[in-house]
Amino acid sequence: MSSMVIDQDFAKRNAARFEKSVRHETPDRAPVAVNVNGPFVAVFAGVPYTTYYEDRKVMMECQLKARKRFYNLTPVWPDYGVALESSALGAEIHWGTDGTPWAKPFIKTIEDVEKLSVPDPHRDGMFPKSLETYEFMKKNAGENLRVSYCSCIGPVTLAALLRGATEFLQDLYINKELVRKLVRIATETAKAWLKAQVEAAPDTRYVLVGDDISSYLNPKQFKEFILPGYQEIYNAFPRHQHWLHNDAKAGHLLELFADAGVEVFHIGYEDDLVNAKKRVGERICFMGNLSPLGVLRDGTKDMVISYSMELIERLASHGGFVLAPGGYTAEGTPPENIDAMIETAEKTPIPDSI
Repeated sequence: MSSMVIDQDFAKRNAARFEKSVRHETPDRAPVAVNVNGPFVAVFAGVPYTTYYEDRKVMMECQLKARKRFYNLTPVWPDYGVALESSALGAEIHWGTDGTPWAKPFIKTIEDVEKLSVPDPHRDGMFPKSLETYEFMKKNAGENLRVSYCSCIGPVTLAALLRGATEFLQDLYINKELVRKLVRIATETAKAWLKAQVEAAPDTRYVLVGDDISSYLNPKQFKEFILPGYQEIYNAFPRHQHWLHNDAKAGHLLELFADAGVEVFHIGYEDDLVNAKKRVGERICFMGNLSPLGVLRDGTKDMVISYSMELIERLASHGGFVLAPGGYTAEGTPPENIDAMIETAEKTPIPDSI
């Protein structure tokens, strides 16, 4: 399906608007992003989850189908969810039929943590499979298509996957030494994996840390246990944009994310972006934050247009804003609603001032 509003040069214009907004300059129109992951792409393409994750050719073809439909705004990338880092550190991966692969927690004691070592991205767990999938996609996805490649699971989420989320959050109060050691190995794993991806894809422009569970920490805990690790990760890549994905409610940590070096923040729908921009100024460009369920998936086209216009009118002036779902696009989202978000960004003038 083609749009009357979106032409073949839209993706190029949108990319230029994105970079201008990251620099906190006002573009001619608000940039827009369509954030997708495996469950959405597989359902959109009509492919079972297990087939999508098992067959790299099918994975690529599904992603190309979504990319063609949504005006070249969605990525093509080796997509293994949270399985990579966890598998490389020794976790068993559960391959269900209802969504992304998941890691089974196996850390029971501090002694278990002390047995861990930083994995080798070219040898351990599913890391080699991801690198092979990148090379396959780079060769086969299309001559002029840049395969997206440079993301990791953040230290808090990785630690929680290995330990169990409930147990990890309890450890913040009753077993702080375990937390420190587990976060340390998670941080070193993230750096090693990102470096391997940068070596494989030297033209990549950003590093992305996905760390939803960090929102469950209060500012004091984040500053004590996590902030130094974030700074280490981002500082290791001074020539790349520093991205963060966290679609849990994260407003209480905004200043700390800015202190960590986050430049582009894909933020959840529950946070007030007007307030967020006032608090951190030009330190962070926010990507969001239409509700993926209440508006994009379950709302009408008119609702999507109305909410999109409101965000643009309140946030797009002076840059620092990209219109997007406040989280990943949910499977089953009507393509027409995604069209409405994109077309609204293209049609809506940006006010002179907020």
